[in-house]
Amino acid sequence: MSRPVVLAVDDEPAIRDLLRDALEREGLDIRCAGSIAEFEKMAARILVDVYIIDLTLPDGSGFGLVRSLRERGESGIIILSGRGEETDNVVGLELGADDYVTKPFRPRELAARVNAVMRRYRRQSPDVEVEASAETASPAGIDYRFGDYAVSTSARLVWNAEGTEIPLTTAEFELLCALIERRGRVVSRDQLMNAVKGRDWDAYDRAVDGLVSRLRKKLPAPPGRAHYIRTVHGVGYSFSG
Repeated sequence: MSRPVVLAVDDEPAIRDLLRDALEREGLDIRCAGSIAEFEKMAARILVDVYIIDLTLPDGSGFGLVRSLRERGESGIIILSGRGEETDNVVGLELGADDYVTKPFRPRELAARVNAVMRRYRRQSPDVEVEASAETASPAGIDYRFGDYAVSTSARLVWNAEGTEIPLTTAEFELLCALIERRGRVVSRDQLMNAVKGRDWDAYDRAVDGLVSRLRKKLPAPPGRAHYIRTVHGVGYSFSG
């Protein structure tokens, strides 16, 4: 079985060395770049399970790189930055990052976060054990159903009626579960952000709106039916289904 691959970009050699030491001990194949240009060359040659992105890079914005990576595919993305401002954190979430780690960081904690994201994005290939699908999961493994979709909170997976997995980012999955758990109730954006991040945030409506927009695209309702996630203007969202 091939080792999971992590590709990191950071302009500080000491941070790159720390990343190598921390993640190689976890059995991961860690590759490091010092710039976006170097990162893109490496990314074009390998299949990556999780990206680690610094925000301040010598040849561009880490935010722009996060946006580009999320548009290209469904690998995990962790932002690693010395910028701890709350707005940066939420913008990263809005763009599709799965986690945001601030410097200085604890190597073991970062490794744990990488492994957590890895479980959400494990590549389905012949040399990787296939995780549960809607067809193989036991009834007890399905926690929620709505429309033609099934959700397993333990496996952190969503399937459609054909049993095909719907790839969601960590934030998208947590927001979906937060809405389902409050089915039929109107939930404010602040309440949803708290549910997703597990802590209090200042209001940042655009982050939640962006996540909801992506969920609606990935989990469409049948033709002629209103979407499961309903906008309650001036308040937040409500889930039905």
